[in-house]
Amino acid sequence: MIEVPQSTVERPLTAIDYLVPLAQCANLDEVCQYAQRCPEHVRNDERFTRAVARRLGEIKGRRTA
Repeated sequence: MIEVPQSTVERPLTAIDYLVPLAQCANLDEVCQYAQRCPEHVRNDERFTRAVARRLGEIKGRRTA
């Protein structure tokens, strides 16, 4: 299971900070589980949404190749 980064007072996180672990997701289930565990404001960010779609496309592309 991919760990979801945690925001702290010393280091507040933005949606961009949640993209790096997304690249570690190896299959569709991991991507979905990771995205569901991210904070809602991150899931609603367009950059995160595009990154999830891109990652799903990469995984689907590998399956068909």
